[in-house]
Amino acid sequence: MKRCMFADFTFKIPFEERIRLIKENGFDGVMLGFSDGLKYTQYEIVRNFGLEIENVHSPFDRMNALWKICPVSEYILDRTLECVKVCGENGVKTMICHPTDGLVPPEVTRFGIENFGKIIKCGKENGVDIAFENIQLPQFLDVLFDRFGSLDNVRFCYDTGHENCFSKNTDCLTKFGNKLACLHIHDNDGEIDGHMIPFDGNLDFEKFLRKLKNLDRQPPLSLELYMSKSPLYKNAAPDSFVKRAAQAAAQLEKLYQSI
Repeated sequence: MKRCMFADFTFKIPFEERIRLIKENGFDGVMLGFSDGLKYTQYEIVRNFGLEIENVHSPFDRMNALWKICPVSEYILDRTLECVKVCGENGVKTMICHPTDGLVPPEVTRFGIENFGKIIKCGKENGVDIAFENIQLPQFLDVLFDRFGSLDNVRFCYDTGHENCFSKNTDCLTKFGNKLACLHIHDNDGEIDGHMIPFDGNLDFEKFLRKLKNLDRQPPLSLELYMSKSPLYKNAAPDSFVKRAAQAAAQLEKLYQSI
């Protein structure tokens, strides 16, 4: 199986240095963010290192503004549409999109459905799949997949850590597995979304991998890790962090093959 790592695992070192560490530790590809300083230039840098681009994550703060008319609604929609278009221009097949933001659910509105419809339509026009991710409120996946799930470019991104700390009693991977496009693999303690290296928390990765293996398609093992979100890595050096991440990815693949 191919292995990928999130390029923005830290901002302590320059982007090129992060990509070099990911490459040197044997990863096949990266997941990218969409920060102002890199959103137009990062693709060539990654490909010059011989790495694949698994997907780009659209900005996710204030996404509830897509459900309720407010002063930033137009801006949030426009920046998401821009991310779709830039993905298309740079040959990136998949864009990750959060349906909501935070623990307080917005009202499901016609305004919101129309906004997400525009994002999906833009994806189709630009050859980009829109992969909706399970976050704090996975019930909004039901809303979006009930309305748009029959469309070919509407896909699912499964996040292991979010389910472990936000929605333990759900099984989004099985429920939306037929639409699975990509994975966000990380660990936590079941309470805080720490985006830890696999096997540093309490997530049952064997259970996750058994479910994954039962699906028709298994995307790359993609680690979405942050050095800053857990005190475990407070004093870690970026190079040792990426090395440990690569070892965890290899351990995940070995466990997957043994099932």
